Amino acid sequence: LANKEAVICGWNILKKKAANKKVELIPIDSEHFSILNLIKDSKLEEIEKVYLTASGGPFLNYPLSKMKKITPKHAISHPKWKMGKKISVDSSTLMNKIFEVIEANKLFNINFDKIEIIIHPQSLVHAIVKYKNGLYKFLYFQPDMAIPIGIALKGKKFSYKKYLVEKDIIHSKLDMIKVDEKKFPSIKLKPILNKYISLPIILNAANEIFVDQFLKKNISFFSIINYLFKLLKDQNLRKYAIKKPSNLKSILTIDKWTRE
Repeated sequence: LANKEAVICGWNILKKKAANKKVELIPIDSEHFSILNLIKDSKLEEIEKVYLTASGGPFLNYPLSKMKKITPKHAISHPKWKMGKKISVDSSTLMNKIFEVIEANKLFNINFDKIEIIIHPQSLVHAIVKYKNGLYKFLYFQPDMAIPIGIALKGKKFSYKKYLVEKDIIHSKLDMIKVDEKKFPSIKLKPILNKYISLPIILNAANEIFVDQFLKKNISFFSIINYLFKLLKDQNLRKYAIKKPSNLKSILTIDKWTRE
């Protein structure tokens, strides 16, 4: 599974279906694929922190003063991954990482306060797990989805050599940088993600609307996140945010209200 929206909005349904069919859900998003492999032989109580790495997108080294004039063309030009327009914009605002925090919480039952986001421009380390005994573990692989997909399908029998040429690890830089809240204000959403049970559904739907409006050049780049915070002050938000996403009807009701 690589679809963020399905996990964010319909985790209860997915979890129930998987249990009924007695099958394992294997995430192939590179960060969650990495977490799965890093913690599979560990107990949750042994984990102190989980770090999700972000490339920083096209604007990591962009002057803040120029970011007010960002166009859709700039925002979809990702330096590491070839993706669709919507997910590329999410990467440039860092909303994709906010959604990945929600995914990690649901997939692995890791508390939100144990999950951190850090910038790693090289996109070679996809997740880091810090243990209470002082050890850090991380998974390193080339930024190519052939690897997590191939391993998810074939396990140890998978050989990457048919699909990509690996770069020499000896010449690899591994920078880890704190997220700049002024450049990436979406990071301020992280402390409130567990405020209401269905807030993730609302954030997902609203973000889709605002990204679409940005791509149509109706709103500015920073307005995507500014409008998300404005929505959080809506007087009717709590009414929908506290609804349990127990079935498709309830999820669609919350999603529809948000989009309207």
